[in-house]
Amino acid sequence: MKILLLPLIAFICCLQLNGQGAMSEMAAIRATYSSVPDRKIDGLTTEIGYDQWEIQAPFFYKKLDSWTLAAGLRYQSTGLDFSDATLLNEDRLHSIDLAFFISKKQSETLDWIFLFNPNLAGDLEDIDADAMNYMTIVGAKWKTSETFEWIFGAVYTTGLGDDLFVPAIGFTWKPSENSSLLFAGPIIRYKYGISESLDLTLGGQFTGNRWNTQSNSYTGSKQERNFRLRSYRVSATLQWNLDKNHALFTSGGIDFARKSEIELLNGTELLDRDVKSAPSFEIGYAYQF
Repeated sequence: MKILLLPLIAFICCLQLNGQGAMSEMAAIRATYSSVPDRKIDGLTTEIGYDQWEIQAPFFYKKLDSWTLAAGLRYQSTGLDFSDATLLNEDRLHSIDLAFFISKKQSETLDWIFLFNPNLAGDLEDIDADAMNYMTIVGAKWKTSETFEWIFGAVYTTGLGDDLFVPAIGFTWKPSENSSLLFAGPIIRYKYGISESLDLTLGGQFTGNRWNTQSNSYTGSKQERNFRLRSYRVSATLQWNLDKNHALFTSGGIDFARKSEIELLNGTELLDRDVKSAPSFEIGYAYQF
């Protein structure tokens, strides 16, 4: 399990340590709807699929000389279709993230970055500490030229099996005025400006979450189960920039290397199996400040 999680954490770390990208994401209100159709869990007749609504928005930003402080909120509502209620009796799951971001410009070529991200994920019934996790990232951006930056850092996270502390490395490169490339372990994101109003982004990244759930239907008494669903998504996104503030986007892709896990709080595994690959679809709106 750790072998699968390490590249996920490295991906998260390198992605968030791209300070400019992280700040542009936090300086925008985004609303999206996405869907992944039902597919069978390997070796079972059980199927799993979901659709998801998400909104994220900044609520604080302050620049003080060489310091930048920012904070943002993200909420996800996941409509889950899990066909075996004896394993998981849930149809609506929720996730709330708070992101606190600090950067310090040390020189023209070096920036320090810190991000703290607590997360609450579950069915939001009888919430307790088991539904809360957090991620902490510390890193640096080192600019070697006008078009190339190295990204270095480390991340500590809870809630993905055992607590983990791992290093990560990546880079960003602008081969032309209209294009940029981010490479960070298993994430690759290439963006090309087709015109002033239309952008194309090709990429690959891990997706998924871990939710804490509670139900009386399993044993006749209340029982908590942790449910994880993760995959690797390759996608293409078109974004229409209506003006300098408003944009619409749509994305299509394939989710593969999918994994579904259900375990009790004492660590007993009830499910740990692969899930068939599936197409993914997303539409959204963004307001950039």
